[in-house]
Amino acid sequence: MTGLTQRLANFVVKTRYDDLPPPVVAESKRLLLDTIGCALGAVGTDSGRIALEYVSTLGGNPDATVIGKAHRSSVTAAAYANARLANVLDADDTFPTSTHFGNATIFAALALAELYKRSGRDLLTGIAVGFDVGARIGSWMGAPMQIENGKVIGWNELGGPAATITWAAIGASTSIAGLDGNQANHAFGIGGSNSPQPTLRKWAESVEQPMYKYADAGWCAEVGVSSALLARLGSTGFKDILDGENAFWKFYGSPGHDDEALMAGLGNDWQILNTTYKPWPCCRWIHHPLTAFTQLRAQHDLRPEEIERIVVRANPFALTSIFREQQPDDPLSAEFSHAHALAATAYDVPAGPRWYDRETMSDERIAAFRKRVDVMPEPTSSNIAEWMTGGQWRGVPGGVDIHARGQIFSATADHSIGDPWTPSTLFSDEQIHSKFNVMVGLDERGEGRPTLKNAAKEVIDVVMTLDAGPTGRLADSLTALALSMADPAR
Repeated sequence: MTGLTQRLANFVVKTRYDDLPPPVVAESKRLLLDTIGCALGAVGTDSGRIALEYVSTLGGNPDATVIGKAHRSSVTAAAYANARLANVLDADDTFPTSTHFGNATIFAALALAELYKRSGRDLLTGIAVGFDVGARIGSWMGAPMQIENGKVIGWNELGGPAATITWAAIGASTSIAGLDGNQANHAFGIGGSNSPQPTLRKWAESVEQPMYKYADAGWCAEVGVSSALLARLGSTGFKDILDGENAFWKFYGSPGHDDEALMAGLGNDWQILNTTYKPWPCCRWIHHPLTAFTQLRAQHDLRPEEIERIVVRANPFALTSIFREQQPDDPLSAEFSHAHALAATAYDVPAGPRWYDRETMSDERIAAFRKRVDVMPEPTSSNIAEWMTGGQWRGVPGGVDIHARGQIFSATADHSIGDPWTPSTLFSDEQIHSKFNVMVGLDERGEGRPTLKNAAKEVIDVVMTLDAGPTGRLADSLTALALSMADPAR
């Protein structure tokens, strides 16, 4: 195919709210609320504190909301802090190319929507369009592996989530900034040329994780916002960055590309409907064994003290050293530890920031339970290529064998809770609301301190009716919630 860059740019700038099917509007609201909740849950973490202090150091015009703060900042600074916060707990949604980009989609769009005083409908359109761009770029470049005759024959030397995160932010920013087709084409060239380096292999071999893990979602969001701002001012970029033999896929390290996956169903097959939500704040690859674990616990009323040993059966992506680590030293590394996730779940630690606070990380019961968790390959997912379609995988089995009461209780989950492709795993609105409540410091039912309860409910209500008013309503409700979270006396 030729003219890919311009065709995708035209899709972004020409799509309007009325072009979105009702399920896409609904999913854009759900993703917005879930992503805001993930960011709010990270405000009190070390990574969150650093991101917020960094933005305070930068300063800037008070044009956009900073999650967890009452004061505003510049659009680039707000986009940076908010997207970074949204990925800190690893609780944010995951697309089936094994990447997170709801974070940068949401907060690049929100920052510019505030700057340009866009309507709630405009914000929802930017979210849907930006997410579609990120998803399509990820599907276009394919998985971080080489596949021959349906078999995995090796792993890419380069690759990583930063590409899709950045492209989602570029798409969302281009939509919200109101660029024309030519400006959008340049924004694509500017943003694509300045996407962060691919670091997936370095991440995979590191047991001790840096705070930004495999990519800094904040920088990716900032690249997207800046590319749209610069193009709007007349700056230029490569107009064919997705075209030809030296296109983005090649210089980002992908061994191939699928133009059909990039363009098929554009404007009709909305990729936001394929995103997966996380009931637990840890790597998505851990969620399949966790789904099996929670099913067995509920079915047999298994108490943590009864469990002598757990054998996790993991897919090929979740077998590296970081996933096998039984006693992670820090919260960021713990997000990839099967042992820590199972221990926190076994002891019913609320699935949010408390999974990684000092009390939980140093709890002797949690540490003892982690020692009893081993990880081995899941035989039915050994060839991950079998589970892929069009550069995406919609189900990769994982399971557990629980040794307790002199028996072995076993289960395997082809799909994880939060997957949209089966009725039993689809995340309901109620589950998204419950997760949001836990992230802000309430219980799952939304009960807690009255002022905090009311402020959280207001954010939920505003998001769910966003298409009926301006984006400013959301900004005001987020500020009120930040004040309530920061002051227990309120």
